[in-house]
Amino acid sequence: MSDSSHHTGGYQYPEEPEPAGGYEPSASDPPDDPPRTTVEPVEEAGEPAGSPIAAERFRRTSPARRMVIPAQRSGGHWRLLSGTVGYVMVVGGMADYVDPQTRALGHLAFWALIALAMFVSVSRERRHGWDPAPRWPWLAGALGGAVAVEVLVLAVGSPAIIVGSLVVLGLALFVLMLVG
Repeated sequence: MSDSSHHTGGYQYPEEPEPAGGYEPSASDPPDDPPRTTVEPVEEAGEPAGSPIAAERFRRTSPARRMVIPAQRSGGHWRLLSGTVGYVMVVGGMADYVDPQTRALGHLAFWALIALAMFVSVSRERRHGWDPAPRWPWLAGALGGAVAVEVLVLAVGSPAIIVGSLVVLGLALFVLMLVG
C-alpha cells in the first residue's frame, strides 16, 4: 500500500477531483479576459467585397522552382542474377518432362530476353550520358544460365532441381521478410 496522497488505493474515487494535466492555476490569479475575436462581420451577399477572398490572399505570385531529378543508374546486376536463377529453376525443373526442342526454344527465348535487357541498359546509358558499364555480366548470365540448366539436368535430374528451387525460393523469401 502506498502512503502517497495521490494514490489513495481501492476502487473508490478520491473526494476532491485532481486537476487535469497536473496544472492548477493558483487561486490568487484572477481569470484573464476572454480572448477577443478577430473575425469581422460578414457583408451582405448582394454587395461585392472590396478585398480579395481568403484564397486569393495566399495565392503564389511567383512560379515554384522546378527541380529536375537526375536519373540514376541502378545498383548492380541483381535483376540479371535473379532472372537467371529463375530461368534455371523453371527450365531445369521442366527438363525431364518436355522435349529437348522445347528446352532449346526456352534457351533461345532466354537469350533474346537477356539481349533485350542489355539493349535497354545500353540505351539508358547513352540517353543519360553515363559511362558505359561492363558488358560481360550479360554474356555470363545468358551462357551461364543455359550451361547451368544442362549441367544440373545431367547431374541430378528435374525432380532434384524442383526441390532445390523450392529450398532456394524459401530461403530468399525468408531473407526478404527479414529485410523488409
